[in-house]
Amino acid sequence: MADIDIDRLLEVEASAIQKDAEVERIMACFKLDPYDILELDVGCTEKDIKMTYRRKSLMIHPDKVSHPKARDAFDLLKKAETDLMDPGKRNFLNGIIDEAKFEVKKAQPLNMAPTDPFFTSPVYKSLVKQKTKDLLIESELRKRKLIRKEMEAEGEVARKQDEVISERKRKQEAQKVWEDSRDDRVQGWRNFQAGKTSGGKMKKKKPSTFRPPKAVAENATPYSKRPTTSSASEGF
Repeated sequence: MADIDIDRLLEVEASAIQKDAEVERIMACFKLDPYDILELDVGCTEKDIKMTYRRKSLMIHPDKVSHPKARDAFDLLKKAETDLMDPGKRNFLNGIIDEAKFEVKKAQPLNMAPTDPFFTSPVYKSLVKQKTKDLLIESELRKRKLIRKEMEAEGEVARKQDEVISERKRKQEAQKVWEDSRDDRVQGWRNFQAGKTSGGKMKKKKPSTFRPPKAVAENATPYSKRPTTSSASEGF
């Protein structure tokens, strides 16, 4: 094999390793920090954002990289570029970073001068990066909580609307049943007034004849004649 072929093979292999490494780097970045994903500073220009995105997107494009996470890394890269090109989102992010710097500086000794080498050291940058991450997480949690409350409120409104609709439908159905049975009710009332039922004439009760109870003697003992005085004296 010619030396040129070996060099080309090594170049292709090195390029593939670099692409996989870039995919891994992006996937390891904090997803809410587009500066970290694009490896750009806060003071970068829109031209810097576009050029960096183009270079990295070509490097890790899913059609050219076999890494299983290439598509996910590419989507994160695109989102980072979109967020930084949005003035509102970028201003919000810059405000979070400024707050993180302030919190880190406030935690340092009071006698530390603003020109102290500490504020340009990797340690300071690491602290600011971590504080930025914490603040972004807090902001995201508040945002999700607010969205959840709004969804719950919308769900409650929808539930009440469904109840109103169901109640209205129930009343309409009851009204329809009432109207459909109107003829039956009218006919029933007419039959009642005429002394009829749906089967014909009503049976008339025969007038009852009053029969007084039979007289019963108070003493049922047979009557015996009381003896007279003359009869009673004949026995002596």
